[in-house]
Amino acid sequence: MTGVVACVSVSSPRGGGVGNVPVVRGVYKPGTTQLVRIALETSAKTGIVSGTGAWGIVRGDAGLRKNAGEEISLDSMTPAMRSGSTVEAVEGSFVIWNGKKYRGVLRISQTDSGVLVVNEVPMDSYLRGVVPLEIGNRTSAEMAAVQAQAVAARTYGYKHLNSTRAFDMYATVQDQVYGGVDAEKPLSDSAIATTADIVVLYNGQPISTPYHSTCGGSTAAVTEVWYDQRDEPYLRPVSDRIPGSDHYYCDPSPRFSWTQSYDATGLRAVMEKYLASYSNAPKSGLGKITDIREDGRTPSGRVRALAVQTENGTYSLRGNDIRFVLRDPKGAILNSTYFNFQETKADGEVSSLTINGRGYGHGIGMCQWGAIGRARAGQNFRTILETYYPGTTIGRIAG
Repeated sequence: MTGVVACVSVSSPRGGGVGNVPVVRGVYKPGTTQLVRIALETSAKTGIVSGTGAWGIVRGDAGLRKNAGEEISLDSMTPAMRSGSTVEAVEGSFVIWNGKKYRGVLRISQTDSGVLVVNEVPMDSYLRGVVPLEIGNRTSAEMAAVQAQAVAARTYGYKHLNSTRAFDMYATVQDQVYGGVDAEKPLSDSAIATTADIVVLYNGQPISTPYHSTCGGSTAAVTEVWYDQRDEPYLRPVSDRIPGSDHYYCDPSPRFSWTQSYDATGLRAVMEKYLASYSNAPKSGLGKITDIREDGRTPSGRVRALAVQTENGTYSLRGNDIRFVLRDPKGAILNSTYFNFQETKADGEVSSLTINGRGYGHGIGMCQWGAIGRARAGQNFRTILETYYPGTTIGRIAG
């Protein structure tokens, strides 16, 4: 997932309270703290562990104790330690991996491709390192948006507990961006605390809660973007228009509207580099790009597919795959599939392509800038979440 652009410093919290909410049972054992396992590295070849206070590496009954500031590299660990050990710090201190501080413990284990480094940490401690990176630095007037982000991120965490592998989630946009202790902020800490154990429910169970930076006017259903997945009743198009106006709650986003342009050379370069990975195009020998055509619109107004015609064939790009082919010169994917475009041709080749779009991200679920706009307008976090995940209720996890 991608977070919004951070803007202003935080101050004292304000926003809608939790109130009375339904309870979902059976998610974890009563009286226990839910732990999550976050993969910081899946195939590390090198790296350094340490602690802010006294710390150690434990394997079975054996251990290695170190003082604050002392370091151990993966290279200097014994094969036994690399094949399965725990890095712990004394109470009130943090473990450190490659210069970043983390709550909880680190689990070190050898894999075929390197070393797996997993931070095992209580759920809400994990959220403290997620929420500020995903929603950005907000003001007290936007507290409801931060609370909504905390609940969405917590729900995502519960939904992605995984018993079939050695970790639950990645620490990257592949799941939720996680920065550990160094990412924590007072306002987001307060948002997490004031929504403790609150999740988004459908039929009494936590849902998948995708979110994105900016919808550009309307969110999308799952199959509008991820065509190989199934739709969910709580993930469907939701208008972000402010009632009685021509404006949208996510208007303030720096990527509410945008333009991306290509000349013939740039367009041919991205097609040759990426098209074969997302279509049946050959890996070489595309030839000139002779035409690009829109192939339908989704219910929320996004481009359903593009037909890319070359000298040697016509190839279809569907849904979110469009974004991964039409990259900018630095390799960043296209902001969204919510766009129109114009092309010009010369000598039978597309000589320029100009894309005018709105929004940033896949467009499914909660619009983060929309949540910020709604918080500024006085909506509480429950209203925000129930708007972007229609048909859901806001409930409390309980044993």
